[in-house]
Amino acid sequence: MNVQTLTRLALTAALMLAASAIYAKSLGTTNGLAAVEPSSISTNQNASILLRQARAIFGHLPSSMPGSDADTPEMVSLGKILFFEKGMSINKQQSCNDCHGLGSAQAGVDNNPTSPGALNKFGDRNAPTVLNAGFHIAQFVDGRAASLEEQAKGPPLNPIEMGMESAQDVEDRVKKLATHDYAALFNRAFPEQPSPISFDNIVDAIAAFERTLISRSRFDEFVEGDEQALSDQEKAGLSQFINVGCVQCHNGPLLGGMMYQKAGKFKAYVNRKDLGRYDVTGREEDKFVFKVPQLRNAALTAPYFHDGNVKTLAEAIDLMGVMQLDEELTDEQIRSIMHFLTALSDENLAAVHPSKIRTVAKGWSPRRLEDIPEGKSGDQIRMGLSLVSNSYRLIGHGVNEPEMQFSGNKLSCTNCHQNEGRKQFGLSWVGVTSRYPQFRGRSGKVGTLQDRVNGCMERSMNGKALPDESPQMQAIIAYMTWLSEDVPANVIGASGSSPFTPPDRKADIIGGQSLYQTYCSSCHGSDGEGYRSIAAGNIGVFVAPPLWGKNSYNNGAGMNRLLTIAAFLKGNMPLGTPYQHPALTDAQAYDIGAYVNSHPRPHLAGLEKDYPDLNKKPVDAPYGPYADEFNQEQHKYGPYAPIMRARAGRK
Repeated sequence: MNVQTLTRLALTAALMLAASAIYAKSLGTTNGLAAVEPSSISTNQNASILLRQARAIFGHLPSSMPGSDADTPEMVSLGKILFFEKGMSINKQQSCNDCHGLGSAQAGVDNNPTSPGALNKFGDRNAPTVLNAGFHIAQFVDGRAASLEEQAKGPPLNPIEMGMESAQDVEDRVKKLATHDYAALFNRAFPEQPSPISFDNIVDAIAAFERTLISRSRFDEFVEGDEQALSDQEKAGLSQFINVGCVQCHNGPLLGGMMYQKAGKFKAYVNRKDLGRYDVTGREEDKFVFKVPQLRNAALTAPYFHDGNVKTLAEAIDLMGVMQLDEELTDEQIRSIMHFLTALSDENLAAVHPSKIRTVAKGWSPRRLEDIPEGKSGDQIRMGLSLVSNSYRLIGHGVNEPEMQFSGNKLSCTNCHQNEGRKQFGLSWVGVTSRYPQFRGRSGKVGTLQDRVNGCMERSMNGKALPDESPQMQAIIAYMTWLSEDVPANVIGASGSSPFTPPDRKADIIGGQSLYQTYCSSCHGSDGEGYRSIAAGNIGVFVAPPLWGKNSYNNGAGMNRLLTIAAFLKGNMPLGTPYQHPALTDAQAYDIGAYVNSHPRPHLAGLEKDYPDLNKKPVDAPYGPYADEFNQEQHKYGPYAPIMRARAGRK
């Protein structure tokens, strides 16, 4: 046996050990016994127990806020108008809504680290969401205002925010504004007062409006008794959230907002300039103490912490583990908690009409990972699972040996193939072995499943092909084969993405950027860089993957096609959203996909050789040549209906 063979065997053995260790860690193995996989723990019995725990810890969100019984419809209507009124700022350019956005895809924030004021000055603190604010123990992160009314007095007179000189100046300005008939509006809202336009009435009306801003989510449906309102992953995340200890501070109906806590109980936060409640009370024990933020809509309100310096939800969870719990959370724990927090998003912001697509065959569900058999065959399947889940670490540049480096970026296969390739309409691998060999238009010939895997390796993973006979390829195929065993013929959504109808227009990249900040930046960051956990270090996979740049998929990947990424987003995002409860409309997914794919990414050489028969080239292929007269811009961003009509006319 030569040295090369021995080296290869040693590397393979090392790979098997590493894969087994990573798999065991991901399932929480203790004393040689694999714990139940988090995304599969929610049996009906466990879901019922979890429901009782949730009710005890969080309770029910009230139907109205304290103080709302004294609010009249006229006060609320006036308050809403004043909330959006820019005329109450020094230069008539700033309203409450500019920092606490209530637009069609905003969750009461502007998604900026800190917000620009009327004179383009910036404060030191992140603007908190106005949704549910009236339930909080106090207002502002340092609790310096006891009520919504007291809080509403601050911004108009703050020189960094709206910049008015005095309460009298605000009152005089409103009397002169021609944007609305304020005299009539105030008379209706405060009919008993002879001179109703006053600063106190202005803030009272705004507070009355803010008391209507109650945010409900699928989590409320779960607490009210619908055990199916949350996906298995979300229920597993809730269990993790409880067991890790997050509920020590994030409890009650808002999952926070009802107590104060030191930021950095075990390890100090890096920003030591903001002393928190100390500036309000002057007490030494209040240094670095802040109001615990509510977690409702956390997935929509990036960036995070009082200074807005934490870009992603994954990083926020990771830092909380270290700072507040004295624990480095695993990637699986972080990811699981993120899934739960996604379910806290407002039902009007993160839910479109529920999907009517029927589910998988009755009485059947994808295989559970803890059911992988023991023995040699099971070891190979587990190795395949580890390879697709930890691609960068096991077959990428996280491996020291160059001959083991096949993946070229920092993604894992399961970043696209959701739930380890088991999610309905999540680019599932369930049943994939029955679909190959098949003709592939891109190559112009019949391809094997191994060819399909290597297409991803060279494009989505921006790397090089795995040899068919390599232990890595054989393990990946073994895992996919195991997932595909005993799959009924009538399974819907076992492959591909959910049904998607693109708008008949060019994608709106600018609109997509705004939507991205609301729905995507909480995981992937405003810069699209994603997040890698403290525990993972420099060789671990990303908890949230990078979406563009050198660490993401290249321009020849299927995800770089607009119709592909849009359909994927519609059925799976944000963060693995169940296809039955889509958060994005077709149009929103279309525009976000265009924004993501408008950024630079690695280039694959030789793309002009793809699709020998150009008539088989997808209409959204973002690179030429083409068999039609439409330019590359339209193929990349639409509209696609003209291309489809022209193609149909040629047949």
